[in-house]
Amino acid sequence: MLAKVFFNRFTAPLIERISFRWSSAWRDALASAIAAALAWILAKHFLGHVHPVFAAISAVVCLAPGLPSHGKQAVGLMVGVATGIIIGEAALWLPDAYPLLRIGFASFSAIAIAALYGLGPVVAIQAGVSAILMLAVGPENAGVVRMLDVVMGAGVGLMFSQILLTPNPIGIIDNSAKDLLEKLAKGFGKSLKALEENNSKDAQNAVLIFSRAHDSLITLENGISSARNTARWTLRGRFVSREVKDIASRYERHAVRLYASALLFSEAFADALRKEQGPPPASLYERLANVACGCAAIASDGEKPMLIPVSDNQLADAVSAPWQICLQHLATVESALVTFGFTTQSDKPAPTRPV
Repeated sequence: MLAKVFFNRFTAPLIERISFRWSSAWRDALASAIAAALAWILAKHFLGHVHPVFAAISAVVCLAPGLPSHGKQAVGLMVGVATGIIIGEAALWLPDAYPLLRIGFASFSAIAIAALYGLGPVVAIQAGVSAILMLAVGPENAGVVRMLDVVMGAGVGLMFSQILLTPNPIGIIDNSAKDLLEKLAKGFGKSLKALEENNSKDAQNAVLIFSRAHDSLITLENGISSARNTARWTLRGRFVSREVKDIASRYERHAVRLYASALLFSEAFADALRKEQGPPPASLYERLANVACGCAAIASDGEKPMLIPVSDNQLADAVSAPWQICLQHLATVESALVTFGFTTQSDKPAPTRPV
């Protein structure tokens, strides 16, 4: 029993997070490996470099997983390297009797100047690294040769990120929202089961499911940010930038509201069921079934069922204040779902409670 509780509370969420991170990273990891090999081959063939290490490294830096914008990373990489090479060349004019002074001056100047561009951390990092390499291995290896390698690697990275493997920004938002909506559907399904069996333990488990959905809400917010960057910094994204703006605004306005109202409902529902605050409202079963079905339908992008409209009569059928609070939070959930494209029609047959 304890092992099952430990697995449900700690191990299962950890496995879920690792699985999500793997699904988000493996494509970029594969693209980085292929781009690195291609950059090496091109630099060796067209530039005549025997060991074009910097070309392969630059491709990896541009396409590594977790970057908000691969295109912006590639531009920043080239600007940073160019800045570092120029500062490193200038530092060579300092007396070589004080090597630490030259390295300190070159790295500080390169990083400080690169930071003024406001193009992201990669610019300052590459500027400082390039300046130090200029002094450590000499301009013949870290100057023009390295710059050409970097341009080749960044060019391959841009080709992959802008043309070959550009993600669909709308798909990024949809996939992020899917995980949140699936967890909400699971939570409402567990609440429905608790209502059918009058089981307060299942109701409390539903609260835990809704609580864990907070991670999915954060993922959705990150997905929206990533989609906006993709729409801004990629060719494919430019074509759907207006649609991305509309979808992102809609989810930003209503996803938090949907999650918060679902969590508040689950807590009020579990409290009312545990304390046996009279019989549940007559409309609760039908409305819970519709909400659970609605969240699942949005997640699967399938047929969108109608939601039972909210009315004063439905709120009035609660026999006690705790059940009224449940229905009020459920009404907020229904309202949030309507904003995602659902409609409400009183003439649609509602699911009937099994006898």
